[in-house]
Amino acid sequence: MNLYITIIVLGLLIFLSHIFNQLFDKTKIPNVLLLLLIGIIIGPLSGIITIDFFGELGNIFTTITLIVILFESGAGLHFKEIKKAIGSATVLTLVNFVVTILITSWISRWLLDIDVMSSVFIGAIVGGTSSAVVIPMVKQLKMGEKSTSVLILESALSDVLCLVVGLALLDGIAENVVSPQLILLKMWKAFVFAIAIGLVSGILWSAFIGKLRSVKNSMFTTLAFVFILYGFVELLGLNGGIAVLSFGILLGNIDGLNESKKYRRVFAFKSSGFNPNERDFFSEIVFIMQTYFFVYVGISLQFGALAIYATGLLIVLLIIGFRIPGVIYLTGRNISKPEKTIMSVMTPKGLVPAVLASLPLQRGLAHGEIILDLGYSIVLFSIVICSLLVITLGLNPNLLNSFSRNSEKTVKVETISSDNILKGV
Repeated sequence: MNLYITIIVLGLLIFLSHIFNQLFDKTKIPNVLLLLLIGIIIGPLSGIITIDFFGELGNIFTTITLIVILFESGAGLHFKEIKKAIGSATVLTLVNFVVTILITSWISRWLLDIDVMSSVFIGAIVGGTSSAVVIPMVKQLKMGEKSTSVLILESALSDVLCLVVGLALLDGIAENVVSPQLILLKMWKAFVFAIAIGLVSGILWSAFIGKLRSVKNSMFTTLAFVFILYGFVELLGLNGGIAVLSFGILLGNIDGLNESKKYRRVFAFKSSGFNPNERDFFSEIVFIMQTYFFVYVGISLQFGALAIYATGLLIVLLIIGFRIPGVIYLTGRNISKPEKTIMSVMTPKGLVPAVLASLPLQRGLAHGEIILDLGYSIVLFSIVICSLLVITLGLNPNLLNSFSRNSEKTVKVETISSDNILKGV
């Protein structure tokens, strides 16, 4: 594509993204879907731009986008809401991860006739939700603090699960040996140490941020530090995304901590958080990055065999179907039914499965092409179906209430039956 046309298109995308945001209030069509479609049209459908056009810069861009989104969303979470949501988010993440592996591995084995380890690997890499897709959609929907916290934490936690388990399985496939103990050890280290480094970094940076404001052109220094933090944690073999999220959460809540006597006893220095100008600046950066990210995802998609894409569609529908009762019963009573309905369909996949799905083919492992095509198909259908369901539920928020009532009746009947059995005993 001509250089000047490319620059014009980049400018037009920002204007279109603003227009799409305004349209959402009337049509409930998320800008995620519209930007994705633009990417598909100028990418795989027309061939105007191919993924090779971006080269190594594509991976760098997607990683930076993920870093910025996690940092900015973490800064918007409050400790009280995190405390309320962390239990629900953790349980929901683990249940959905296991259920997704079971569904995906069974369907891919049955319909595509691939080996057990390859099918489990596919399930592991699509077992979570994408932070880069979920967070912008949640903010557009303007959901409550607890439901927002649950979805953001779920997406961050599941990213770690997908990465750690997926890469461990990939190494196991290559060596023909899989160690559950090694996977659990890596998961424990990735979570605990990444969170600790993120929190300590946040405390240290809060001591410097006030002084840096007196320096000219210092608005970007916090983001620069976030990039350094992410890279450093990843080089240690831990999860940079969790560290960045923890860093953002601490800086976003540091003003409240300053009012705590216990905190001031331990940390005598003056700490400072974000001011309104900095929050607006970070929000603008996220808006620009996510606009280009979703177009890039659309360009990156590859359309393989029809049977594989049909399998991907079936897997996505089953994942959503099994997620509904999980959200209803695992997210607590403090979330309204309309918000639980939205949370039930919030299963978009994104950067992590798209990257991991390409690795078996790059390493020359068996069924590499099938894994690649199936991974991309699940990413595509999960985003499209999630967006379409959000539109539908925006127009009719009580659509899944009948399902919820039926499920509750079933549970009550089972409870009564079990009580009768116990009485008989």
